[in-house]
Amino acid sequence: MRSRPDYVELHCHSAFSFLDGTALPHELAEAAERLGHTALALTDHDSVSGSMEHAQAAEDGGVRAIHGAEVTLDDGRHLTLLVRDRRGWRNLCRVLTEAHARTRVYGEGRTARRSERPALALATLLDHAEGLVCLSGCARRGVHDEPTLRRLRDAFGPGALRVELQRPFERDDRARNRRLEALARRLGVATVATGDVHAHTPARARLQDAFVAIREHTTLDASEPLRRANHAHVLTTPAAMAARFADHPEAVAETARLAETLEFDLTRDLGYRYPGEEDETADLTLATICFDFLEQRYPRDSSRRARARARLEDELRVIRGLGLSGFFLLHHEILEMARDVATEVRGRTGSAARRALPPGRGRGSSVSSIVCHLTGLSHVDPIEHELELGSFHSEDLTSLPDIDLDFPRDVRAVLIPRVHERYGKDRAALVAAFPTFKARGSIRELGKVLGLPPGEIERVARGSEMWGKN
Repeated sequence: MRSRPDYVELHCHSAFSFLDGTALPHELAEAAERLGHTALALTDHDSVSGSMEHAQAAEDGGVRAIHGAEVTLDDGRHLTLLVRDRRGWRNLCRVLTEAHARTRVYGEGRTARRSERPALALATLLDHAEGLVCLSGCARRGVHDEPTLRRLRDAFGPGALRVELQRPFERDDRARNRRLEALARRLGVATVATGDVHAHTPARARLQDAFVAIREHTTLDASEPLRRANHAHVLTTPAAMAARFADHPEAVAETARLAETLEFDLTRDLGYRYPGEEDETADLTLATICFDFLEQRYPRDSSRRARARARLEDELRVIRGLGLSGFFLLHHEILEMARDVATEVRGRTGSAARRALPPGRGRGSSVSSIVCHLTGLSHVDPIEHELELGSFHSEDLTSLPDIDLDFPRDVRAVLIPRVHERYGKDRAALVAAFPTFKARGSIRELGKVLGLPPGEIERVARGSEMWGKN
């Protein structure tokens, strides 16, 4: 049986710290378990994009997932935030949203411009301290001045603020940690040791060097002052980290003590609620809509009417049992909003044929549902095509059904702001998609970093088709 670790890594970056971290969440979880860790915190830069992958991978790998983020203040300094409970997750998401408020892309095509990088006002963080633990940040860019740390202590409380000690084996490491330890004593707070992990193997540390050069649009040689001088940022064993901080044993022990208080489980504690869930009349409203459309689409003389009615009654029974009537009504309401938008937009411009196009169409497994068909979410008749309901929704459902609605560009541009206005910006959001490197793009970027001749880079890149999609 594994003994209780002396050290828990509370500051770790994955590949979701773009062009900085080098390991995917599942690689970190596997490495952590192999190295003897029982818990691992993921604290990507100004983002929780990898948190769900981290939670799932950690659970599969036998490592407890701790969640957080390294946030950038508007003066350029960094703080590490860790989630203690559900309130902390809510506050972390809110401060990250505020940090990204000025990072949107404006305009299209060549005229598009991106505004500032993520930045958070200290006052905003102080207003959202509940449920979070604050660490003072990394060695290079952390918050190390006493006045700011006193403000953080007053907001978070002495039990939820730690002065973070790191040892990247650079000049002044030991002296800096002694100064920070003395500062923590004056503030009446504990110190905690962290590794500022950016790679899970030494080989990936070299990739991290390349990422720095790519991020700075320069070569490996030119980026040397900005890169890490060694492999201290590679995930290692708890014993090795305890040895690294042998002169600060309490900071090592504090990692395990603090980790025990960070109980938030993203896979179980989120408790998501969608608009309309609280509507006690949702069951009756959905049934009324569906039976009204049943009369229109399956007339009394239709050979499919009896099967359609039986199928509808069965689906509504399952939906009521799962408490999902409001979920289906929400999608129906958005589709009706899209119809109004389409009438406005296409009534002013475009041909008659374009004005006749549907405002949106469902796809995927939802086309097998007669409820989706009757509420307009699907244009496919599941009775006529003899589609089985399958796993779209059943009494054994453990997550929300997957309803995909596609809207034409002219409708979508007007509909998105309407959705935010209708449901509120705190209950409606856009989901991000992340582009990833393929073989050809990777070769071109790494070739530039290595300072290779452009002609040679292009020759190798064009010959990379055999390695997979580009």
